[in-house]
Amino acid sequence: MSLKRRPIFLALSIVLGAAPVLAWASTPFLNRDTLLPTAPVVAPPGTTTHTYSENSAKAPTLAPLPENTQNLDKVVAVVNDNIITSMQLEHRVIAVRAHLQTQAPNAMPPEDVLRRQVLQQMILQDIELQIAHRAGIKIDKGTLDQAISNLAQANHLTKDQLRQALTDQGQSWKSFTNDLRNRILVDRLMQQEVENRVHIGPDEVKTFAQQLKEMGGVSFDLQQIFIPLPGNPTPDAVSAARNEAGQVRDRVVAGESFSRLAAQVSSSHDALQGGRIGWIKAGELPPSVTQTLLQLKAGEISPVIPGPTGFHIFKLLDVKHEQPTVTEVKTAMIVLRAGNSLQLQEAEARAQDIQQALQSGTRFSELARHYSQDTSTAGDGGEMGWVAPGQLPDSLERTLITLQPGGVSSPIREGDAIYILHSQAQRQQPVKEKQIMAAARMQLYNRIVHERMDEWQRRIRDSAYVEILESGLRGSDA
Repeated sequence: MSLKRRPIFLALSIVLGAAPVLAWASTPFLNRDTLLPTAPVVAPPGTTTHTYSENSAKAPTLAPLPENTQNLDKVVAVVNDNIITSMQLEHRVIAVRAHLQTQAPNAMPPEDVLRRQVLQQMILQDIELQIAHRAGIKIDKGTLDQAISNLAQANHLTKDQLRQALTDQGQSWKSFTNDLRNRILVDRLMQQEVENRVHIGPDEVKTFAQQLKEMGGVSFDLQQIFIPLPGNPTPDAVSAARNEAGQVRDRVVAGESFSRLAAQVSSSHDALQGGRIGWIKAGELPPSVTQTLLQLKAGEISPVIPGPTGFHIFKLLDVKHEQPTVTEVKTAMIVLRAGNSLQLQEAEARAQDIQQALQSGTRFSELARHYSQDTSTAGDGGEMGWVAPGQLPDSLERTLITLQPGGVSSPIREGDAIYILHSQAQRQQPVKEKQIMAAARMQLYNRIVHERMDEWQRRIRDSAYVEILESGLRGSDA
């Protein structure tokens, strides 16, 4: 996602959603500690009153309301042992509606659909937060402060100006920071449960690198509608989902608005953006999708395309055939050695001191000269120059590529050291032969993460106990 110069309302008021990457999203990696996701994650409107898998340990015969419902407004949903109140739902709906009115007015769904979609987003986020808390994942003050600083930087604001902008929009600072902390918490969970478990062998990379050469610099600007499959789908369920997708496509071809239909029926995270994915490289899409899109002209609608978790319908807005490029980042870094447990404790404490100094306005270069233990860069203020794909370990490269220019990463443990990265600028450069393998590895990794993220979210949603108490929020098949 790009937080370019634009009305501050767009970048800040959208409520933090449940997932940054899902169903072939436009942004392969959000910086885990700095960026807001582009849109809420939503589930299909036909959610039943009781939703849980046969393996769920949270499936009582009757919905148990938690004891903490006293003195709260009306409860609209129970999620395992937690509740969602009507006040919480309405606050989220107001924020999403305001965002859509500014950014995607043509995608504004009817009010009942909007409330149902937003509630599904809140349910999934609640489930993710519960899992994160059980896993013992915590976000320290330094990480949160750095995320706030980077977000302010991306909007060309100081922290005080950011706070004032939020106040002017009617959003409390406490609410904003709580939402941001939850977003980072969920992102850390996704990294632990999905991204860190993706391992790609050299043969896979070599094969994909050859495909990448053949595809060249093809990118697509897309909208999508996604009709999901249930967990462990039966043949009848697969047939029903395929038929539903076919009927939706027929409506689009007959002239109905793709954006409005996406907002109403799609279960992709970008549904409330009118299904807008944005530009995505051909190599980050499954081959079946890429081959289909290459046969379309701008403005045309794809046939229904089966995927691992459901059926997709794409609208091709535009296509680019350019010379293949890679993103290079002008980078500075601070390295703290952590070869044993004592050094690790010292390095972590020092990293916190550095983060606090950065928040106070100390220059990164000054801190690098004073603290960095990398002899090749410390004397130059941590300057590394332009870093191309393949020059850094994967974990560092993935973080660096998602930092906005001017942004600083949270401390990253890699091998026997802790790194703090500073992105100073980005540029696109033609791919060199020696970079093909690194570029292939990244795009293939992106593709696999997109698919597994979707599967993981469906799995945790199916295994949770969800009771929707307001009939109008249950969907048509409740």
